[in-house]
Amino acid sequence: MSTDLRDAIRSMIEEKNYTRDMVLETVREFVKAAYKRRYGTDSNVEISFSDDDELTVCSRKIVVDEDNYYNEVTEIPLDEALELSEDAEIGDELLIPIDLSTFDRGAVQSAKQRAQQTFKEVQNNRTYKEFKAKEGEIILCIVNSILPNGDIRLNVGGGVEGLLPYKNQSPRETYDQGTEVKCYLEKVENADSAKDPAVNQKGRKQKKDVRIILSRTSPKLIEKLLSIQVPEIYDREVEIVKIVRTAGQRTKVAVKSNSRDIDPVGATVGLKGNRIQSIITEIEGEKIDVIPYDENPINFIASALTPAHVEKVYLIDFTTKRAVAIVNQKDVGLAIGPKGVNVNLANSLCDWMIEVMTQEQFDALDISQETREKAEAIFTNGIPLDENMEVAADKPLTAQELGIDENETLLSELSISPELVQKLNFRDIYTVEEYANLTDEELDDIGLSQEERDSINEYISVEEEVEEEFECPNCGHSVKVGTTVCPNCGVEFEFEEE
Repeated sequence: MSTDLRDAIRSMIEEKNYTRDMVLETVREFVKAAYKRRYGTDSNVEISFSDDDELTVCSRKIVVDEDNYYNEVTEIPLDEALELSEDAEIGDELLIPIDLSTFDRGAVQSAKQRAQQTFKEVQNNRTYKEFKAKEGEIILCIVNSILPNGDIRLNVGGGVEGLLPYKNQSPRETYDQGTEVKCYLEKVENADSAKDPAVNQKGRKQKKDVRIILSRTSPKLIEKLLSIQVPEIYDREVEIVKIVRTAGQRTKVAVKSNSRDIDPVGATVGLKGNRIQSIITEIEGEKIDVIPYDENPINFIASALTPAHVEKVYLIDFTTKRAVAIVNQKDVGLAIGPKGVNVNLANSLCDWMIEVMTQEQFDALDISQETREKAEAIFTNGIPLDENMEVAADKPLTAQELGIDENETLLSELSISPELVQKLNFRDIYTVEEYANLTDEELDDIGLSQEERDSINEYISVEEEVEEEFECPNCGHSVKVGTTVCPNCGVEFEFEEE
């Protein structure tokens, strides 16, 4: 039995990657439990291991006179002690070797269950800490098995299994046992106790393993792959503003540059498309559109509908964020995409509800001329999408058209640059009064330079309300108008009504 135990200890150390100290401590607890079950106490058991993991178990007993011998577990009579050691004397402590094979089967089985539970808890704690630190990263996995419900169990390293739920699998991909696959580590859940009547009819709580949830459909998978493949994104010279994805069909990535010298789309796509192509290959040919982010929704919407060519964008309603994209008849299918995938992704990317139409369809809509002018006039001073894309308008909106009080001053009435007016109008700031109520943080968010602020501030005058005061006739203390008792001398005031 000793040899078997030694082999089991070495197996746990080598195959399960447990530390020697952890295994030996668990075995020690296992033996103590078996000893206590047999003798009723473990206070006098001594457990030790040799350098080659040979286990020795002893009972520590006190030598007593034969007439005072009452406890066979913790005491040994002198005559028996002398047989073990000829120098034994009353009061001495002797270590009496115990043969583990003498333990009853119930004691051993109970102790083994306790040891297994301890190992499980240690393993779960170690697994949770290790993989919780990797949450949100890409890890290389090997397919272990495919479950009847379509979920896949994968080896994520060290004999630990993760789960790739069916809903997190791309419809373009198939998985074979033993193949490698890169997965996004979506979530790590700690082991907990829960009733599972299907497993345990008695309703006993069973200890679950740590749950490692993986994904091949998350937009974060694309984000991480881009960060690995594109140094400019890793170094944050190019920023990913937003990623939207319909896994297996199409992904759209909006990027912007934090450096004037870097083209964000070119850097992301790579020379001859080599960078983006490697990611497309990784996700089994799913299409990826890389789009330049633009604060102007007209430009952004037009780019977001790629691969279709957009001729013009009408912003119909800023409140509901409704827009119409005008395309040629031949591009309608491209703009909408199979089952609406392309336009739906563009909606999510731009946060606008985009309707795709031809110019003829738009002209046939029951939209008043005033509404058309409002929609088109928003970006009167904006930059055209290209030389064929004009934003039609003759004049900025009036205060009445914007629903603004006539006593307020429109920014467009000030002698400031039209570009600055447009920048503020885009943020729904149309009047001097609205601008004056902005905090410094809000101005920073808009991106106004100090020069731009100064150009507006020279038209703004804020009158500070000064409270009137008078002198107390009794003590001369300064008192605010409306005060009925002098706070200095306590004299009361009476005011005549005018």
